[in-house]
Amino acid sequence: MLTHHGDVHVLDLGDGENRIDPAMLSGLEEALSAVAEAPPPRALVTMGSGRFYSNGFDLDLITTYTTDELVEFASRFERFLAALVTAPFITVAAITGHCYAAGALLTLAHDYRLMRNDRGWFCLPSVDVGIPFTRAMTELITAKVPAPTAHSLVVSGDRMGGAACEGYGVVHDALGHDQVVPSSIELAARLAGKDPTTLGTIKQRLYAAILDHVR
Repeated sequence: MLTHHGDVHVLDLGDGENRIDPAMLSGLEEALSAVAEAPPPRALVTMGSGRFYSNGFDLDLITTYTTDELVEFASRFERFLAALVTAPFITVAAITGHCYAAGALLTLAHDYRLMRNDRGWFCLPSVDVGIPFTRAMTELITAKVPAPTAHSLVVSGDRMGGAACEGYGVVHDALGHDQVVPSSIELAARLAGKDPTTLGTIKQRLYAAILDHVR
């Protein structure tokens, strides 16, 4: 559900596991388009309202896909990540719960990540799930996570808590649970007035390597 806090649009992904399937992806696409069509100043904050920010792809569903269906769904998710990472407005992920796999990738496509410091894990378990990251997803990880940490996260599949994520540069701040969303909205509001054309151009050039591999 998309709500407004002044210039900041807040997208609540829900209070469940918020697994990414075609329906949820449609909701993400529609929300991003709605913010893009809103007049500036504008910014976007995404959050989960339960134990999870997002638990990644709905594996029970996508493991039933044919190869062609799986490729198309992954490509569609890549295209959304590319649109989010180059959005001509500021985006902030308020990570109030666990974010795994594609859910973690979703947070990395934001400009800023704020995470609770007491509970919740950040995890990129592709190596254990048996589904390798695409080139575009890999470029996103290496663009947003410092190299030694990115290597450790993707080859081990280990979980990392909020304080460690802050210490290793995965998130920008680790806060108490009741501070994550308000601080995310405050940050987004402070930066909502950036010129859209300039900001969009900067992001497109900064993340050209991701765009080059989107199918």
